[in-house]
Amino acid sequence: RQPGDFNQQYYDAWCEGRTGFPFVDACMRCLIRCGWVNFRMRAMLVSFATYNLWLDWKKIAGHLARVFLDYEPGIHYPQLQMQAGTTGINAMRVYNVTKQGKDQDP
Repeated sequence: RQPGDFNQQYYDAWCEGRTGFPFVDACMRCLIRCGWVNFRMRAMLVSFATYNLWLDWKKIAGHLARVFLDYEPGIHYPQLQMQAGTTGINAMRVYNVTKQGKDQDP
């Protein structure tokens, strides 16, 4: 990523659950409404934002912190970093959102 390459439109669409990817959007809308989704869905939301939309994990952190009912900074930030590939031994954690939709919500 380069300074200044943040795409506000992608960020807004991701935050509102209107990316055009049905399962991603359903997970985000569920998170906004209920304040909770399971670990796989959380990981997929972060992976999609950072790898598909090319959003910096630091920029998406605040939105997720506001919507997670169980927000805990000591867990939240390391998990974001791990899913975004900035730390850990398995750097690339890319979820195929179409496959996840078929597997998790047939």
